[in-house]
Amino acid sequence: MENEDECPICHDSLPPDNDGTNTAAEKHINDCIQSRLSTSTTYSSHPSQPSGKVFTNMDPPSQLREEDECPICHMSLLGKQFDGNESVREAHVAACIESQQSSSSTSKADPFPPAYDHTIASSASNPFSASAKASPFEAPPEKPSLVPNKLQRNAAPQTGAPMQQKEDREVSSLRRWFSTLGGDSKTKEQKTQDNTLKADNLMTGRWGPPGSPAYDMVMRYWVATRMVQHWEYLHGSHPRQFKRFLTKGYMEPIPTSWVQSRRLAYPYPEGSYWETPAEKRLYYLLNNGITPDGSKHAPMRPLNILRDRNTIIRRGNERNARQIKLDQDKLAAYQSPGDVFQSDKQIQNHEYSAQVPNKVDPARTKALHELADGILHGTDHLETMLLIDVSGSMTWNPHGGIRGPDGMMRYHDQPSNIVLVNHIVHRVLHHMIPRAQREHANQKGIETVTFSTQGNYIGQLSATSFQRDWASKVRLGGGTQVMQGWQVVKNTYFRQQHASAGHGRWDNVYGWQPTPGMPKLSLLVFLDGEANDMDEFELELLGETWAYVTIALVGMENCPHHHSHAIELERVAHFNPHVGFYDVHGRVCERMVVEDLLGSVYPVDPPAYGEILKPEYDIKPDALPAYSAY
Repeated sequence: MENEDECPICHDSLPPDNDGTNTAAEKHINDCIQSRLSTSTTYSSHPSQPSGKVFTNMDPPSQLREEDECPICHMSLLGKQFDGNESVREAHVAACIESQQSSSSTSKADPFPPAYDHTIASSASNPFSASAKASPFEAPPEKPSLVPNKLQRNAAPQTGAPMQQKEDREVSSLRRWFSTLGGDSKTKEQKTQDNTLKADNLMTGRWGPPGSPAYDMVMRYWVATRMVQHWEYLHGSHPRQFKRFLTKGYMEPIPTSWVQSRRLAYPYPEGSYWETPAEKRLYYLLNNGITPDGSKHAPMRPLNILRDRNTIIRRGNERNARQIKLDQDKLAAYQSPGDVFQSDKQIQNHEYSAQVPNKVDPARTKALHELADGILHGTDHLETMLLIDVSGSMTWNPHGGIRGPDGMMRYHDQPSNIVLVNHIVHRVLHHMIPRAQREHANQKGIETVTFSTQGNYIGQLSATSFQRDWASKVRLGGGTQVMQGWQVVKNTYFRQQHASAGHGRWDNVYGWQPTPGMPKLSLLVFLDGEANDMDEFELELLGETWAYVTIALVGMENCPHHHSHAIELERVAHFNPHVGFYDVHGRVCERMVVEDLLGSVYPVDPPAYGEILKPEYDIKPDALPAYSAY
């Protein structure tokens, strides 16, 4: 039973009242009640706490380490309910953060997680709460305990309340804690949208707005390389990867300065997975783009002679085993005493070499048919040029032995590559010049570029003065860099088109670009496959829709290294319908080769049987071939 002479609030003795009305005692009790209600004292339900002192918000708080305090509700994490358990601490912080994120959407939201008793905690202690400016007063329960707690912030969780939902436990609470403290509460979708917007801004800053010449050029490159679907996928779902490939130039044509500096042809250190940056970029486009028929294909990887020597030799031998003898009936009609190996007295075998049948990819056939329709209907026109490899490897004497990259010395009973090309070029000029004169009556020859270490424009090669032009203009020897020759072809063609009809547009970064109505170029290329920038050439051709390229690969008979080059070029022709590939090796029937090549160069009016067999197109067998051991 309570003592009537003691204040029920502060437990001090009540002051006596002389007039017997208890006015002084009642005033003392009312003052104590008002004083109690005007403070933000927190009461504890534990009766074991001492009851002699009232804690107000003027009392200095205990000093806690940062890791012992919840960063959201500022509750001490040293209480008995935590019992030093880190998982319980993390659950508390995660629940507070979840509540804080949900409260940011409305100013009326509860600033504390539902699993905790916020009726005894001051909202002023939560600086992130939407109700932080509300009155710190919270009404006590109906039967409040008069025993205060030690710390205002040290509130215990309600019994039986869920500590954390299952999906919250699947996410690292520490990461979410740091994210909230840093002010980043965006969802994954919002972050993706932000990154996509940044990628759009980067595209605009790099290429200009949609509709600008540079932007349209890049979009045409996407279509030509059949990468539209892949780039749009990265743009929408993986904008960071999109930005990375954009800044590395994967989405754009090759800049002319990169070609001049051989940036993409520079070899990686020995032992690297990729031989050159061009190879890395080429295989990325091949493996992520679609084939001309719209299908996907199995991922491919490059073969390195140091790492995959046995595989390269095996594949070359397998392709070599697919050789078949030439059709004897056709051979009887097409063979000629002017075939160069027939006039070479060093050659002991005068039988024509077996050949791997050349197959034209269906996509290539379709592309030529579309070009033919444009020519027949007057919407397209065709110009022709020659690009000839005159590097040192073209002059190697097969009778003296040729050492392959596998270290083996091989001897071949056949002419050198450059002599064979000399004869074939002489033949094709007799067919190409009359067709060029139908469009340009005064044209005397075919525009020709040679390449080795550098590209060299040698003007027009004519059939009537061929041997003199070849001897005076063609310089043999040097390395094999086909991109140097390609750049000369491109610049020569565009300058002539721009000067004569205003076609073409010069871009300061990417060089000449086609314009609507510009005639297509049909380019005939002779090379031996030894180019160290072949990957860059293949990569360049993927985006050049204004050019149709026919590649004649000349090489040695029964050589696995030659066949490995052929396999690579077959792959290029499979993925690029603007490229036609023909394998020419050993002792060949030149008329059959010319028929195949010009059937690819001219989709309309290729030379017919009677034209191919004219004997005046043969070079007279009056001298031995000149060999060079450059």
